Amino acid sequence: MQLRSPTSAGALMAPATTRSPNSTSLRAALAAATSALLAPAVLAQGATASPAPAPNPAPAPDTTPPAGGPTPSRTPAASASPAEWKLDSAVLFYSEANGRVRLVEPVLSARRTDGNERTLGLKLTLDALTGASPNGAAPQHTAQTFTSPSGEATYTTAAGATPLDPSFRDSRVALAASLEQPFGENQRLSLVANVSNEYDFQSLGLSAALARDFNDKNTTATVGLAFEGNRSKPVGGTPVGLRPAFGALSERKPDETRNVVDLLVGVTQVVSRQWLMQFNLGVGRGTGIHTDPYKLLSVVDGTTGLVTGDRYVSEERPRSRTRWSLYWQNKLHLSRDIVDLSYRYYRDDWGIAAHTLDARYRFELANVATGLHVEPRWRHHRQGAADFWRGWLVEGGEWSSATHRASVTAASADPRLGAFDADTLGVKMGWGGGGKGEWSLRLESYRQRPDRPAGAPGVLQTLDLAPTVKATLVLLGYSTSF
Repeated sequence: MQLRSPTSAGALMAPATTRSPNSTSLRAALAAATSALLAPAVLAQGATASPAPAPNPAPAPDTTPPAGGPTPSRTPAASASPAEWKLDSAVLFYSEANGRVRLVEPVLSARRTDGNERTLGLKLTLDALTGASPNGAAPQHTAQTFTSPSGEATYTTAAGATPLDPSFRDSRVALAASLEQPFGENQRLSLVANVSNEYDFQSLGLSAALARDFNDKNTTATVGLAFEGNRSKPVGGTPVGLRPAFGALSERKPDETRNVVDLLVGVTQVVSRQWLMQFNLGVGRGTGIHTDPYKLLSVVDGTTGLVTGDRYVSEERPRSRTRWSLYWQNKLHLSRDIVDLSYRYYRDDWGIAAHTLDARYRFELANVATGLHVEPRWRHHRQGAADFWRGWLVEGGEWSSATHRASVTAASADPRLGAFDADTLGVKMGWGGGGKGEWSLRLESYRQRPDRPAGAPGVLQTLDLAPTVKATLVLLGYSTSF
């Protein structure tokens, strides 16, 4: 999820470093909320994250729009100037309604640019996720009891309620290092390495980008390549997909890996003194485990809608995913204020297509030294469901409790893979500047409205199968140079 101010000429999406798929989209989305304040020279947001730039607890596609991208670079100064340090810090607070996911994330970034326009950057991220997360099972008119991922405890969901796993806990430490420097005449090279560690997920990412200026530096073209390697180590082991989730028939397998490669091609064009336009085209492919080891599907009777037979089945997703995205951004500088409009189209071979509109208007309320400004924002996101998404499996149809096998090769009830509309409304306030440091405060409200599954049998017709997700984000940041 993300829009940010343009970074340097060689900006490339750095691979996302996140937990199992259960928290991947959320973390990537939330991390993007801090990126405008904490973007080291070549660090853009995760190429394997969500398509939704806003804090989105349920985004489906594993890509984030190329929000920053290339801007016209500068040639080295004729005479070297003293090196400059820039420090950025922020604390993000995110909370979903009804006791669902909560996150606290402090981030610290340091960059040093020398007189030859060589920039070194370091970024440290610490975060903790708590709360309850949907486990994928369908609600029922009676209470439901589930076994925790560790197999050592149980939890019960009230009648009519969406089943939520209250054992959702996670913490992460992530470190990224970047280097950006001139690379020949009118060219800049950007390199990024990052590593992330969690108790059930590790990730290593590498990326490189080359940007070149043309047309008296009014046009900048960028090409970049990123690689990410992940290892998933779920609590209780990796469940075998489309097998009974609990009991003697459930099966587990060793830890699994996933590799992701992303290619980014971008063009930034100075259209006029007041208008900057950017196009980015992204293509990515992931191979390996894409299944969320903590997600289930209910097995229901096709007439009554009640859980029956094996009752709950572990989800299974395809072991590869190819993604395409097109991003178009326009920045217009009015007499004082700035308008920022963007559109992103996303599609993958899972059948998901998504459209995202993002609009910001920055009101400059004081002189440059004071730096007081207010920036309202509205973002709308619409996506379709994956081909294999379904709210449940029907006994005797997609599932047979006699053979304990599915008639389909992939199935998931994860709401992040379903169809939904989402809107974000917010405002960012900033003050300070003039070399004395700058403060910022962002407040945003998020609403996600999933499509109701069609063809609900029996009692499922009377239950809320697509509850609205509501979330609030608060981000406090401080930046200074010396």
